[in-house]
Amino acid sequence: MTEKLKNKINDEQLKIRAISDEKITVKLTNNYAFQKIFKNTKIVKGFLMALLDLKEYEIKKIEITDPFTLGENDEEKEGILDIKLILNQNRKINIEMQNTYQDDWTERSLFYNCRMFTDGLKKGHPYGEIPPCIHVGILNFNQMISPNYYHKFSLMDEKTKEIYSRKFQFHMIELKKLKYVKEKQKKKPLYRWAKLIAAQTWEELEQESKGNSIWKGRWKR
Repeated sequence: MTEKLKNKINDEQLKIRAISDEKITVKLTNNYAFQKIFKNTKIVKGFLMALLDLKEYEIKKIEITDPFTLGENDEEKEGILDIKLILNQNRKINIEMQNTYQDDWTERSLFYNCRMFTDGLKKGHPYGEIPPCIHVGILNFNQMISPNYYHKFSLMDEKTKEIYSRKFQFHMIELKKLKYVKEKQKKKPLYRWAKLIAAQTWEELEQESKGNSIWKGRWKR
């Protein structure tokens, strides 16, 4: 069996397992485990409430779509998004877990968000109908110079900071920087979610999920 064919089979097996009902026994930074857990609408809803500072009543609909985006032809780069979903008001969101350092991460996230931004726009439809597109990168490495673990990016005037558009957004969580978080920030729901995702042991998973009914009964030793 050639190496190329072997990799293809492994990819297909991963895709099948990621959309199955098989129980997980691995940490959430694992790509398969991340897809398994975050395809659950209750979990995604709780995460988005913390990330986007939304109230539960503000989220009326969550549609999780096929997370695997194939190129339109053999020469086009294949983009595998961990989770793609559509929120109410037609907001498009993809959530990606990245374990290993990528020196082209910025370009990669731009590529994904650009494809999502233009996807579905019909000929003759006004550009104003394009819904907001949000790329969420959960990184298990350091990308930004800032010690902050959470970053939000929008298009704006570099001098005046006036927002040009909020329809093209990027949110980044850097798990390696959680140890630098100040006590005041630790009270925020997003910090608890980040700690849960970054947990290395079952004890940490259980500790960070305490008091959160969403996670009740989800861990299997």
